Amino acid sequence: MIRRFLAEQFARPHGAVGRFLVAPLLDWIGAPMMDAAFAALEPGAGEAILDLGVGGGALSRRLARVGVRVTGVDPSGVVLEGARRRVGRAGTFLEGRGEAIPLPDASMDKAASVNALYFWPALEPVMAELARVLRPSGRLVLGFQTAESVRAWPGHVHGLKAWDEAEIVRATDGAGLRVVSVRPGHSVRVGDFRTLVARKA
Repeated sequence: MIRRFLAEQFARPHGAVGRFLVAPLLDWIGAPMMDAAFAALEPGAGEAILDLGVGGGALSRRLARVGVRVTGVDPSGVVLEGARRRVGRAGTFLEGRGEAIPLPDASMDKAASVNALYFWPALEPVMAELARVLRPSGRLVLGFQTAESVRAWPGHVHGLKAWDEAEIVRATDGAGLRVVSVRPGHSVRVGDFRTLVARKA
């Protein structure tokens, strides 16, 4: 019961528990992956960068601090409300899902999604949307736990997808996003993880 509740909250934080406990917990759990993703993005002032799956808002805040025009997209109103408070006018936060990103074609210089793809029903529709909103030569960075690390938490059976690295690479390439590198990482908080970098043709 508790594991199912947590899995549902991780997928879409809601209520007081989501606001005060789960959203900050997501930032804490995902901090090592966010560090790696931030470095891989190489963000520059004035760039338009999408943060898909905002979580507690830590990555959006870091991007805003270096002058990025950050746009966060998340299905959770609680998450978006918190991100708006923390980032202020330096960011735009929209309710939406990866399968239908509420942004125009070729509107983003770069995009990142960290610790979120386990909640996507399928990889291909989201990868196609990420490719759509990226400008030519735009960079995509994905931070994700390995399938083994996802399965190590018993609660994963309540809706989390333990995608294999090969599946993620194949879906990324299939969307017209050429995978440049997949870097390994490890944290006591999440176990083994990967940082994937891809570029739109």
